[in-house]
Amino acid sequence: MKICPKCNNQNRDEAKFCSTCGENLGVQPSDTTDSNPVQDNTAAESKPTDVPVGQPAVDNPVSGVSTAPANPVGKKSKGLFVVAGIAVIAVIFLLIRFISSADPVSKLIKGFAKLARMKEITSTTTIDINYDGDDEIGEIINDMVFKVETAADMDNLLTQLTLELVYDKKSVTQLAAGINNEDVYVDLKELYNKVFYQDMEELVPDYQDYVNDYKLIKKAVNDVNIKFDNKKYIKIIRDTLDDDIKGSGSKVILTLNSKTMTKLMKNLLEEAEDDAKLMESVRKNAIDLVKRILKDKKKFKVIEVDELEDLLETLEDKDDFEDYYINVLAAARSSLEYGLNYQLDTIKDMEITFIFGSSGSIKKIEYTATVDADGDDLEILFSTEIKSGAKFTKVNKKNAIAIEDLMSDYDEMEEIFDDITENLIKTVKKNKKLTEKIEELSGEDVEDAIEYMMYNVFSFLIW
Repeated sequence: MKICPKCNNQNRDEAKFCSTCGENLGVQPSDTTDSNPVQDNTAAESKPTDVPVGQPAVDNPVSGVSTAPANPVGKKSKGLFVVAGIAVIAVIFLLIRFISSADPVSKLIKGFAKLARMKEITSTTTIDINYDGDDEIGEIINDMVFKVETAADMDNLLTQLTLELVYDKKSVTQLAAGINNEDVYVDLKELYNKVFYQDMEELVPDYQDYVNDYKLIKKAVNDVNIKFDNKKYIKIIRDTLDDDIKGSGSKVILTLNSKTMTKLMKNLLEEAEDDAKLMESVRKNAIDLVKRILKDKKKFKVIEVDELEDLLETLEDKDDFEDYYINVLAAARSSLEYGLNYQLDTIKDMEITFIFGSSGSIKKIEYTATVDADGDDLEILFSTEIKSGAKFTKVNKKNAIAIEDLMSDYDEMEEIFDDITENLIKTVKKNKKLTEKIEELSGEDVEDAIEYMMYNVFSFLIW
């Protein structure tokens, strides 16, 4: 037994505090004079069960006496089991997704399908040129990088192209041009503080009517659902490309040249010609599409949709459509074979890397093309980042310049060109290496070289 040094009360051997006065008994020796100690576990078993988590449960707690919180038994180990369970589930889920998209051909096709479904999209392409020639042009373009940002809203026919010149890894200048619901516009960014615009109706009479018809056609096309044996076409792509397409984690690497592209298109079109299921699906979808368009024919402003009634008769006659279908694909195959061989003959092997996001969408495309430039290799490196969403320059016509009015005012145009030239000189001179290269190649001061270039541009525009 433990004797309290303060009140002499007898306490159990395992007691830490006196049950009468609360005195700390931790430093007191046990009383062993009792030869027959009684095993008393009732107190420990009858501790209150409604004590808050983290608070000690003691018999007769005394106010003002602090006690150390007891460690909750098993809580940490249970938490680890929960975390481990979640981790295992996550790994299994990711493994299933990886296995299901491990085939690089399927992964690539699904990625392009996701791109096609985007209503608003922005792509930023960086173009870097490496030229191994000895001429002066090669000296300047090897340090030059072009950035092209393209923003598009497919539903509302909005588009904007932003160009940026980078030299020696430093931005030199930017300009943007685009089309909104009303205007064509040009924004010279730092080169001029006002936006130039032209009313679309003045360039394309009845432009809004064309927009109206486009939206009606697009609405009808959205319901098209072509059915075919996609596994068969995936196999053709896989067999044709063979080792020229490889998957690695979140990447698909595709190697192409004119010969491979021609062979691939030929094999796909030949299969499509003999594909009765595809042909019938195209026919039925075409019939439904024409009928949907004809249903809204009174809403069309420009397109004469009544002419589609003759096409509908051809589509509804299976034999006539089969002849038409086969002839169209055969002509397309012949044309593509000639076109690809002729136009891409100068392009050597082109390696394209597709990088995918977690949702399976393509978020980046990188590729390198090597072109034969009069016996010298011209290597062009492209890197395109893709994201959903698009932003466009807002044209405030109160602080903008109408291009049509400007072209009829020689003095104002000359004044604007002088301001643009002055601002261009300032931006170029911020780049020391570019300034030195221009002076070296032109044999003139950078101011004189830029003024001469802008004079030629101005002369071209006014004449």
